[in-house]
Amino acid sequence: MKNNFLFIIILFPLITSIFVNYKFNNSLKEQSILIYEFNNSGSLDYPLDKVKEFNHTFPNITVTTLPIGLLKARYYLKHFKPVEALDLIHKTKQFNPYLGVVEYELAKYYLLRDVDSMHYYAKRSFDKLPRNNYHTKIYFTALRKLKKEKELDSAFNLVKKYNSFEQWKDYIFSKLEIDETNRKSMQNLLASNNAFDKTKDEFITLQTLVNIGFNNYSDYESSIIKAEALFDQKRLVESAVIYDEVSVKNPSQYLLKENAAIAYYKAGMYQAAINSFKYVIDNFRDRKDAKSEFYLGLTYLSAKNKLIGCDFLRLANQKNFSGSKNVIEKFCN
Repeated sequence: MKNNFLFIIILFPLITSIFVNYKFNNSLKEQSILIYEFNNSGSLDYPLDKVKEFNHTFPNITVTTLPIGLLKARYYLKHFKPVEALDLIHKTKQFNPYLGVVEYELAKYYLLRDVDSMHYYAKRSFDKLPRNNYHTKIYFTALRKLKKEKELDSAFNLVKKYNSFEQWKDYIFSKLEIDETNRKSMQNLLASNNAFDKTKDEFITLQTLVNIGFNNYSDYESSIIKAEALFDQKRLVESAVIYDEVSVKNPSQYLLKENAAIAYYKAGMYQAAINSFKYVIDNFRDRKDAKSEFYLGLTYLSAKNKLIGCDFLRLANQKNFSGSKNVIEKFCN
């Protein structure tokens, strides 16, 4: 009898341990699916009927500390089952409440339903994790919809020091959408930041928006697309004219003027090309390449002015512009 009792005492924790390990290992397999789809742009391709069977109570958080019930709820929302989704979301509030991810998902849910509720939850997600770009984006969106400009400014002042380009961009977008007269202050704000790489396309696009404002932005973008298409179709003069027009809207973007000059050059309008290339060279001395110098040299050669043309080609060669050395050897010796 005593031996049987000891056996039971030993067996019970062993069985418990095996059961716990089984549940945990099985959960790891399920978690890997939920986490993968969460991290891949929020994709929700795994079938709901299988997700329903995933255990979200033991353990109740993933190895990355995200509440499992919350991850499951996202699939219910995709399949238009808000009652089940919200029930799961609210039940997971107590599991790792410091991330603000529950509030973030609730703010997303109310985005197109109730802007006040969206603002309520977005602010709480932001307060818990202000450095998270997703939390900032949804909070700024709510403030923009409600036109709460002072609250927007206060929120930005909390994250400004982190120099997150996404947060700066969302703030500037919001300010301009609330009031176009904010353009000058946003120009000064953007110019004051030396932490961003001002040669990157994303910075140039943001700078363009600040310079020309929302009212002209869509026309500006469509004009560039049209100019590019005309260039590809060899309708060079039309392309050049459009590039010239949009360069006036955004004079800080030298590539527009440079593209106009190249189109004029290829169209045989040499004087217009020369004027445009000279404008770029004289006004944008911090360019990373010497494309304008190179093409200006070619333009002068085509206009039968070999002396000046070779001078600009040599200048392009000094700046290590690809192809300039070959042209010099062929035409300038």
